[in-house]
Amino acid sequence: MNTENPNTESTVSIIETFTLIDLLQVIVDNLRLLVIGPVVAGLVVFAAASLWPKTYESTAILKAEQITASLIHSAAVLDPIAKTLGYTPGMEVDDARLKLKEEIQARFNAKDKLVTLITKAHTPQAAQALNMSVLQQVYAQSKPRDSEKARLEKQLEQAKAREKEASQSAQLLGKKLESTGTSGASEVAQGYAQMMRVVQESQAAQSTIEQQLNGLDASVLVQEATLPTKHSEPKRGLSTVLAVQAAGFLLLIWVFIRNSIRNSKRNINLAKKLAILKASWLKAIGM
Repeated sequence: MNTENPNTESTVSIIETFTLIDLLQVIVDNLRLLVIGPVVAGLVVFAAASLWPKTYESTAILKAEQITASLIHSAAVLDPIAKTLGYTPGMEVDDARLKLKEEIQARFNAKDKLVTLITKAHTPQAAQALNMSVLQQVYAQSKPRDSEKARLEKQLEQAKAREKEASQSAQLLGKKLESTGTSGASEVAQGYAQMMRVVQESQAAQSTIEQQLNGLDASVLVQEATLPTKHSEPKRGLSTVLAVQAAGFLLLIWVFIRNSIRNSKRNINLAKKLAILKASWLKAIGM
């Protein structure tokens, strides 16, 4: 007794008959569309890329740490700039930040401790002005406030006190070293050297803390914001290639779907399956 499902037999039969030759036949039958379509899409994108608005880039380089590069994209820096440029009245604050993040880039070079700031705009003057606005906000936001400022000031006082104590001890040990004979001179010399190291470390700590208290300013600039003379060229070649590939892929899918629909008219079982698939799809999207 044959218990095999006739629908299953039909499906297997369809799969077996659809060979590589059938696949190639579909491509050959639609070869003109599959060639001309992507070429036209590529030409359209290439021509459209030539009409895109010109973009100018202004570059500034400053001596700073990674935290400064992170600060550039913070809300504390972006929000005042968005307000100055008039972005916020016409769009939400979050949208204004996203727009500015697209126009502002910050790259940190850990080896040289350099932050490269790149700003983009549709005119050279606007690009430079945006760059300078970002720098001014970074300078302002780099200065400590309230509790952080009080903490640094306390650390500075402690570093100065350590330097004073170590300097006084070093002076006493220096005088003792001059009056001491050969016996015990080695211990005094070691103590003197140790106190001098403390003095140097305290001075270095004071310098670091004072820099943190003062924040950043124009003195950290290695290169000021440039006024660009040439606009950055759009990546027309890459855009064209991507358009050709996308158009070719979509057209190929469309050709196979169209061919499958035509074949379904000749095969009742496949037509039923497509009808069921269509009904399931309409049900899934709520239609």
